Amino acid sequence: MTVGAAARRGPGETASPVRELVVPDPSSSVRWHQHDWPHPLARWHHHPEVEVHLIRESSGTVMVGDYVGPFGPGHLSLIGSYLPHNWISHFGDADAVPRRDVVLQLDQDRFFTAAETLPELESLRPLLDDAARGVEFSGRTAVEGAQALEAVQGTFGLRRLAAVAELLGVLADSPESDRRYLDSHGGSYRLGVEETELFNRALSYITDHLADRMLLTDVAEEVGLSRDAFSRLFSKATGVGFSRTVSRMRLTEASRLLRTSDLPVAEICYRVGFTNLSNFNRQFRVTTGTTPSQYRRIDRR
Repeated sequence: MTVGAAARRGPGETASPVRELVVPDPSSSVRWHQHDWPHPLARWHHHPEVEVHLIRESSGTVMVGDYVGPFGPGHLSLIGSYLPHNWISHFGDADAVPRRDVVLQLDQDRFFTAAETLPELESLRPLLDDAARGVEFSGRTAVEGAQALEAVQGTFGLRRLAAVAELLGVLADSPESDRRYLDSHGGSYRLGVEETELFNRALSYITDHLADRMLLTDVAEEVGLSRDAFSRLFSKATGVGFSRTVSRMRLTEASRLLRTSDLPVAEICYRVGFTNLSNFNRQFRVTTGTTPSQYRRIDRR
C-alpha cells in the first residue's frame, strides 16, 4: 500500500498546520480549485470554511471526524466548518493522481448574513447545519452535484453566483436516501500544529503498515511519543481512539479489495492485517451488515 500524502514531503518541506489557510478570492464569495494527489493540502486538516469536495479519480480511504470509510471516483461530500478530513488514495503501480480533487469552499457566516436581506438563501441553513457532521452524497445527487461543481470552473461575477446557487440547490434538495451522515459527534476536533504533524506521521505509518502487527506502543515510538500521550492524541484527533481507527482503516481497505480484486476472502483478511478469519468476518459483518463474501456478490450485481 502506498503512503499517505503526509509522508511524501521532501526533506526541505515543512508540515502544514491542521488549520488550512484558505486564501479568499476577492472577486467571489467562494473559492473553487483543483489539485493533484499527493499535495500539501491532501492531509488531515480543517478550516473554518464549509467545503464541497469531489474525487475525480482513484479509490482509497476517506476520514471525516470519527468516520473512516471507502471512496472511489465520483465521491462527493460536504464538509463542515472545523471538521477535519482527509482522502488517502491507494495505488497499484501509479504514485500520483493529477487533478484528483475538486474543491469549493465558502464562508457560511457570509451566507447567513446575506440571508438577512436575501431570504432565498435561508433555505441553505439546514444543509449548512448538516455539514457539521459531514455528508456523503450518492445516487442522482452525487452525479448532478459533481456536474454542478465542475460547472463552477471558469465562471465569474453573476455567472459564478448562479453556478454556485445551482450546486448548493442540488445538495439542499437531495433526498435522505442520497445522504450518508459521517461524523457521529457533529463537532470539531482542533489540534495544534505540532499535534497535527504527529498525527499525520502516525496516519502515514499506519497506512504503510496496515498488514503488519499494529501495536499502539510501536506507532507511538515511531512518532516519538509516550504510550499515554499518543493515546490522548488519537482520541483527540478522531474521537474514537487508536484501535478503532486502525480497525476501520483495515475494514475499509478490505472492502476496496473485495470490490476491485478476485483475491480470496482469507487472503484479503491477512493482507489488511487481521490474524484470524473468524474475527475478520465478525468485524466486517458488524461494520457493513453483511459478510465479506456477500458484500462482494452484492457489489457485483
